[in-house]
Parts: sequence; structure tokens; C-alpha cells
Amino acid sequence: MDEGLSFEQALKRLEAITETLQKGGMPLEEMIALFEEGTSIAKICHERLNKAELKLSEVQTMFERDTESEESA
Repeated sequence: MDEGLSFEQALKRLEAITETLQKGGMPLEEMIALFEEGTSIAKICHERLNKAELKLSEVQTMFERDTESEESA
């Protein structure tokens, strides 16, 4: 999995892998390889979502501090 992909690109790839695995009809080795790729992509997506959530929390905290300091001034 190319970690240079955007979150959206990674999610689309993960969706494509899921659809392919659900269809079946391929050799077990290929299914395992796709599953491994999907697991890797899911991990990367999860990490990126966690980072985004942390960033949003930081921005919200900064906003609340700014708002509180303006109200007390």
C-alpha cells in the first residue's frame, strides 16, 4: 500500500478490495494477498482518522481558549 495516497484514494481502494473479496471466485492465494492489502490500508486509514480527530480537538481547544480570553477581557 502506498502511504502517499490520500485518505480518499485509500478508502476507495479498500472498498474495491472488499467488493472483490465478496465476489469470490479467485484462488485462495490471491484472496489472502488482497485481504493483507486491505488490512494494511484499513490500518493506515484508521491512523489518519485518529490524527485528524486529534487535530480537530487541538483546533477546538485553541478556539475555546481564544473565546474565553476575549470574554474575560
